[in-house]
Amino acid sequence: MTRTPPRGSAVVIGGGYAGLLAARVLSGHFRRVTVLEQDASPGAEARPGVPQSHHPHALLARGAAQLEEFFPGLRAELLAQGCPVTDFAEGVRILFPTGWAPRDPIGIEVQLLARSLLEQAIRERVTALDNVTFQNGLRADRLLIDRADNGIAVAARPRTPDGPGADELVLHADLVVDATGRGSRLPQWLTRAGYQLPAPLVVDGKASYASRAYTVKDDPDRDWFASYQPTIAPSAPRGGIAVRVGPDRWLLSLVGAAGHRAPADEDGFRAYAAGMRNPDFVRIIDEGTPTGPIFRTHTTANRWHPYHRVPHWPGRLIALGDSICAFNPVYGQGMTVAALQAGLLDTLLTRHGAMDSLGPTFQRGAAALVRSAWLVSTSTDRLWQGADLPLTSRLGTAFMGALTARVPHHPGLYLRFVRTMQMLDPATTFASPRALAQFASLPSIPRHLTNCTCPGAAT
Repeated sequence: MTRTPPRGSAVVIGGGYAGLLAARVLSGHFRRVTVLEQDASPGAEARPGVPQSHHPHALLARGAAQLEEFFPGLRAELLAQGCPVTDFAEGVRILFPTGWAPRDPIGIEVQLLARSLLEQAIRERVTALDNVTFQNGLRADRLLIDRADNGIAVAARPRTPDGPGADELVLHADLVVDATGRGSRLPQWLTRAGYQLPAPLVVDGKASYASRAYTVKDDPDRDWFASYQPTIAPSAPRGGIAVRVGPDRWLLSLVGAAGHRAPADEDGFRAYAAGMRNPDFVRIIDEGTPTGPIFRTHTTANRWHPYHRVPHWPGRLIALGDSICAFNPVYGQGMTVAALQAGLLDTLLTRHGAMDSLGPTFQRGAAALVRSAWLVSTSTDRLWQGADLPLTSRLGTAFMGALTARVPHHPGLYLRFVRTMQMLDPATTFASPRALAQFASLPSIPRHLTNCTCPGAAT
């Protein structure tokens, strides 16, 4: 017999990836879930509200495991559509300044896919839930918060070609979830409601991305599904990644930090790729057929709204995913952190009887899920800012630089590195006695190799 959810109604603002995960969780706890999505017709293609869909995305191993709990069989469904599953070390080539990473299997499987395809697969499953309703073409304008009675509602207007329409719709709810991402207007809404918000934490590495999709014929000699050259501060501001996201579809993204930008014209894009040490990028361009234009984005700053520090946070309000913390996309952490936060929400709704205190409890837990990823994402990006850094930041960035110089030459250290980057282990794993002993036992890397950024350098 199907269990009837014990609570009344919930509203999710934002029908993208994080909003869909929130709706999936809430459907098990509320009799009615309404999703407000400002795009009028979300579908399989990149949506106007998600411009980053044109760029490669990484669903880290920990995030993939959480998604499989929410949507059993999702990985197999995407695999059938041509999204490859591979052992990370076998299928992903990584070129560090001192050489290629080891290619021996490490037992960590990842799936490579396009953001739009993943989002569409999840949307189809959430749409099929009986108690979830989508209101597309509606833009949330404000929150109505009754601080005396802990009541909450969302005021929204239909979107028209010229902007929001005139008719306002007010949706009262037992819980509201903001999942509107980087563009969230929650800080303005809360300020208008009288809440005192601490300033957001911002670390901007001035990164930019230029990406293009290609059709590339299968090559039996190509024994990899992705190739990556990371940007590493302060000596390697250019990087890129090529990812196979379908049977013959590839996404190539050229990355620049500290103001470096890949051109958006045909010749400039190829010249930028040819100027890097990784030869795979220019091969994708030369062997492939472009299927669309070059898309660029410069909105890549790490931005964390510390909502867990807000006094008297509304008990029936949840901020989730990029609405709390948006990361530099190059590290691929955002989708996994959002999935873990959705899992936290599910746990709290199962255990938490008092809805009036759910909000602050969740925000504290969500912040704990952000911290390790924030450390990884910002430890390098701080160096691109060119400003004086506190001692802890200088130590962290120096350690990361030395680590990335050594991992190609030590499979055990590389495994630790991958497990951290896949969010299977916290960044503090490198502070363990065994990790420090491994690190200290390695020979020093010549300085000319750690600083090498020249095209054609030995690999």
